Amino acid sequence: DVPRNSRRLREASLMPEKDNGSNNVPIYISVQKDLLKLIRDRQVQPGGRFPSERELSLRFGASRMTMRKAVDHLVQEGVLERRSTSGTYVPDRLFDRPLSDHIPYSISEVVEKAGHTPGSKLLFFERKEADELIASKLALSPGDPVISIERQRTVDGVPVCLEFSHIPARLVPGLSASDVIENKSLYKLFRDNYQLDLSNKVSIISIHRVTKSEAALLDIRPGSSVLRFEGLSVTSDGQPFEHLRSLNHPDRVSFTIQQSPGESSTDEGRPVRWMLHS
Repeated sequence: DVPRNSRRLREASLMPEKDNGSNNVPIYISVQKDLLKLIRDRQVQPGGRFPSERELSLRFGASRMTMRKAVDHLVQEGVLERRSTSGTYVPDRLFDRPLSDHIPYSISEVVEKAGHTPGSKLLFFERKEADELIASKLALSPGDPVISIERQRTVDGVPVCLEFSHIPARLVPGLSASDVIENKSLYKLFRDNYQLDLSNKVSIISIHRVTKSEAALLDIRPGSSVLRFEGLSVTSDGQPFEHLRSLNHPDRVSFTIQQSPGESSTDEGRPVRWMLHS
């Protein structure tokens, strides 16, 4: 099918091409919408090679200079990635992370259901005293004992996120580093060993720029923007259980907001998928 806003090939001289129907907006801005539609409609699959500037120029009727500018901008936004020897590609998100206000999802279980292999590397485990910030998050007093856990999570061996957890020590007596190492899913461990029925109470999403050490663990450049997820899970009787902070790789993780029971199933109520690009 010929795209709705297909245009004649025009070569710019000193002035940028303009879209006559868009109040003199540079045409590469309009062309970007066409390129994004290719991706949204999955005419180019995740992980697939994106058409060349020449192919795009013929398809959309804009100059190769315009197509190059549109593609360059999408590369800068992280929507596309350029591989020096083989061209431009649509990034392949390895992990779609569901968010819900009533169910704490296990990353390992979600990854396995998607047909991939989850992995977890324990970076830090310590029983320590809660500082004022963690105490306020978990409804504790400063100095109360907490378990602090840091892990690198992977999908098919590729780093996708870093997780930093704090849990009141009295709720998980006897929990050790070996327990965390031996169990890919902490939620399953808590459910099976401690008979804990957990639910989400707080979910906050923000932007975070990674430090040098965080970047090395996520395999990205220092200072890159990532999606920072902060969550609080509670027990069935409402006790704060886990304060979680998660840093998610910008090109390998997407988030899906799941509907709560009883919410409308109309188009307006469908889950919203968020993708962050560095």
